[in-house]
Amino acid sequence: MGADADLAIFDPATVEDRATYADPGLPAVGFHHVLVNGVPVVQDGAVVEGVLPGRAARAPVRTGRGR
Repeated sequence: MGADADLAIFDPATVEDRATYADPGLPAVGFHHVLVNGVPVVQDGAVVEGVLPGRAARAPVRTGRGR
């Protein structure tokens, strides 16, 4: 109880990444509903505008010169 959860409802036969080098922000298709922290961010296959319920995953920047 009290834990956050994300949920994605999708059809694996129709999931497709549409992003390209020219347009990397195109959303994938085939996801019917997606909830982040219980808040809908995709409904009936369409991105819900203006909702930002999650937090960005951050990691330390590595330069490739040791640790």
